[in-house]
Amino acid sequence: MKAILIILIVLTVIALLPIGVDGGYRCGVFELNAKCGPFLLRILPKKNKAPKPKKPRKQKKRVPGVTEAETTGKRKKRFDKQQLIGIIKAGMKTLGRLKRKLSIDYLRIHCIFASDDPAKTAMGYGMASASVGAIIPLLDETFRIKERDIGFSFDFLAEKPAIDIWITATFKVWEIIYIAAAFGIDFLKLKRQKKRRIRVKERNELNGQTSNR
Repeated sequence: MKAILIILIVLTVIALLPIGVDGGYRCGVFELNAKCGPFLLRILPKKNKAPKPKKPRKQKKRVPGVTEAETTGKRKKRFDKQQLIGIIKAGMKTLGRLKRKLSIDYLRIHCIFASDDPAKTAMGYGMASASVGAIIPLLDETFRIKERDIGFSFDFLAEKPAIDIWITATFKVWEIIYIAAAFGIDFLKLKRQKKRRIRVKERNELNGQTSNR
């Protein structure tokens, strides 16, 4: 009985453990850190390591008239647009279930528009302001943003824009498991519906061919 109680306590602690990400783009550099409680683990940029000496590759004998893909027996997989659409639909459905249940600790978006053409600078500033004005309400519907710092400006004297984006998001382990499970179930449902539509289409085509005979 004590062993079961200890296991339940450990599982509860793990489920409530806050993990997340802390990163963004600033000064032309992408930064990404993984969070686990109060600890941060740097992922990007990676620490500079001494380059390992590369081993010389052995040249494979090629048969005339035979391509490399045929010799290896491997074929390149084609990009499946329908599968990508299914993934996006499943993701949107999952986020729809989690309205206002997930929180972003900190969100910063700073952008200074600049270019060698003042007209382009003004146009970029207007387009970005309109885009953010449409995106922020969508974020507010899905997440609780605890602290935000969003600002746009322009500089007619500079030649290059300056972008500073940073996000700190922390989730509980059980929330991530729930998101993964919900996403997986929704994606499998979409795949099943797709297979069902393909079977119905093939059956209709087969019935059409037999009726023509």
